[in-house]
Amino acid sequence: MKLHCSDCNYQFTPKTGKVPERCPYCSKPGTIEKVKEMQEWLDEV
Repeated sequence: MKLHCSDCNYQFTPKTGKVPERCPYCSKPGTIEKVKEMQEWLDEV
């Protein structure tokens, strides 16, 4: 699972498998979103 901070655009894979509450780079709360995988994009079409 890849995650993305919508505030600073930092992309990372969490070590614990859980979505953190804060971005590990900029420390802003509530800005973490899951990055869609290619198959998820294709399923939407």
